[in-house]
Amino acid sequence: MKQLNFKTIRMQAQRLEEDLRHLPVESLGVHPSVLSYFRFDLPKLRYVCDVNAHLLFHALEDLNSVNEQTFVIDHGAGIGFFSMLVKRCGLRCISHDIAPEYIEGIKRIGHALNALPDHFVTGDTEALIDCCTKYDLQVSALVSRNVIEHVPDYRTLFRQLAGLPSAELNLVFSTSANTHHLLVRRIHHKIHARYENVGSNTDMDNPALNASNCGMRIREQLIRKRHPDMNESVVRRLAENNRGFTGDEIFARVDQFLQSGALPPPHVHPTNTCDPLSGAWVERLVAASDYGQAASEAGFRFQLLNGFYNTHYSRDWMNLAASGLNLLLRILPQGAVWLSPTLVMKLSRTGNMRVSLPGPSTDDAHEFL
Repeated sequence: MKQLNFKTIRMQAQRLEEDLRHLPVESLGVHPSVLSYFRFDLPKLRYVCDVNAHLLFHALEDLNSVNEQTFVIDHGAGIGFFSMLVKRCGLRCISHDIAPEYIEGIKRIGHALNALPDHFVTGDTEALIDCCTKYDLQVSALVSRNVIEHVPDYRTLFRQLAGLPSAELNLVFSTSANTHHLLVRRIHHKIHARYENVGSNTDMDNPALNASNCGMRIREQLIRKRHPDMNESVVRRLAENNRGFTGDEIFARVDQFLQSGALPPPHVHPTNTCDPLSGAWVERLVAASDYGQAASEAGFRFQLLNGFYNTHYSRDWMNLAASGLNLLLRILPQGAVWLSPTLVMKLSRTGNMRVSLPGPSTDDAHEFL
């Protein structure tokens, strides 16, 4: 295959962006949630494609070989823009998501753009590992964007991915939930408070909040259903102290309260919260050191990478400020999490490390960042 370097990956990302902008997606018969997702990404599509190029480059970097048989997993693919970039770069791709309507959407959009992934897995990460093991798919890389902040247990996730049947493996995770960036952390605290006390947005086309999908309300309902005669003020105190816990955990903690009379201690994090029914976290903030320890325990080497800011806003002053920050991120060593808008992590399990992909030139890096 033609040498796959940074410039080639980015060129393919730009071509894919143009094709997506001209795609008559409404005519493809995709699920309404796929249409909603597509419309949600359109205003920031150039940034999304730039980020995907950045993540793919780092996922392939250091591999002993990259060729037409190299398998890359799009973990939590959403509607598959990253999967399609992998295919446009001439690699093999496994698209994975828990939502069947998204997987069907990837098939239809990928077919329309001549960028159809090779394999599809609908289900959780365990289903993904089972598929790769069953068919002995030698995966070289996995990329997961804005997923890890939602998974119930990132430690379990890393241990599961360590079971992929590949001697050499790069995993790249990117999350907007960067607790080390002061402004990002404050924004996420507000997101947590909104879910806890007001509700959440379940439709990307509709900014209105769904009050029934509110953390406090759901926990109160769970406790009240189990203990219908419990005093309302007690129910509320228990619901407050069980932020960040799920159904069975909540019931066990309430039972312990009824036995001891002592309220269960609140979650150790001051704002992190999750869906009490599914266990999915709401933009969970986790320290990079905690991710690193979990990665090490799962047998991976851990590295922090710098993200970059969007420079494609409609307001010139925002683009100018973002460009300045990106210049700083380019000068600073990797792992400047206090300035990076996203937390980008690379987990590696490789033998002899050697760089096989030429990186961006100084001019390319400046333009990209």
